[in-house]
Amino acid sequence: MRSSAAPHRRPRRHRILAAAALSLAVLGTGAGCANANPAVAAYVDGTAITQTQLDAAVAGVEKTVQEGQQVSPQAVLDAMVHGVIAEKIAAKNGITVTDADRDAALKGSNLEPLLPFPAAKEVAYDIADQQIVAQKVGSQPYLEQVAQQKVTVNPRFGVLDEQQKLVNGDQSGSLARPSSPSPTPTP
Repeated sequence: MRSSAAPHRRPRRHRILAAAALSLAVLGTGAGCANANPAVAAYVDGTAITQTQLDAAVAGVEKTVQEGQQVSPQAVLDAMVHGVIAEKIAAKNGITVTDADRDAALKGSNLEPLLPFPAAKEVAYDIADQQIVAQKVGSQPYLEQVAQQKVTVNPRFGVLDEQQKLVNGDQSGSLARPSSPSPTPTP
């Protein structure tokens, strides 16, 4: 009898270990990303900026750069986040921003070449919105209202500066960090 009991214990033990390992894997996956949806690059007070929107914007901006130049997805995401923030601040303060206002703000700037490309134009308009709304409400009140916005960025883009709402791509949003090399002993 003893020999027949051992086979039953072993599979049960493996099932328990497998279930425990699966639980840890699920917890480990969720812990690093909190509420991160892989299809969303950022949320601004509940408004989602999707990965598809970001990819389209980056592709649009890439059409305007010179060969050998690279477009930073983090910089484009920053512009898009701040465009949504500017839109929310404008609505809160009863400010209307028209395409004519945006075009006038961008005329002669280094962003004007983005205007012929629809996806890039949206990024340029996001930047123009920031400038226009900040001018209309005043720089300090605008910055104070920016700091009050709830922004969540997908950790794969880096860490968000909570005050300025800018993505720092040099830092990882991951719980895991690369280990630093051990110091080399001096002779």
